[in-house]
Amino acid sequence: MRGTLHLRVILLDVYPTQLGHCPHYNLVSSQMMTAGSEFCELSSQALEYPQDVIESHRRAIEVMGCLKKVLNGFNADVSVEMVDILSPKGFMLSLRYRVRSNFAVVVNGKKVYDGEPMMKAVERSLEDHIASLLNAVRTG
Repeated sequence: MRGTLHLRVILLDVYPTQLGHCPHYNLVSSQMMTAGSEFCELSSQALEYPQDVIESHRRAIEVMGCLKKVLNGFNADVSVEMVDILSPKGFMLSLRYRVRSNFAVVVNGKKVYDGEPMMKAVERSLEDHIASLLNAVRTG
């Protein structure tokens, strides 16, 4: 019998909080087809945001795609939280997990990536960590 894997993923990146009120800012929800996505299409308005903002969302979308690929239909309960590393909460999390850069990925309370957001390296780290968690669920 297969167990359920519970994943709590925190993405620490630069997500300007002053733009959070705008429905077009949450580009990730449009990719994930979540509630409110009808207001958050990657429209010409969204493309007017600074390139850094769009890149941080693109990274989040890639991390979610990697999670989906690694889990490959396995019964999992996944929550993903995007935290602005420059916010008070982001600052506290960066201290807690000893983050040394402006981008980090934390899975179930363990920092699995910290550094320049090179997505191939991020994906490898996520794949390795989640594979070990999946093995533990399958054998335990």
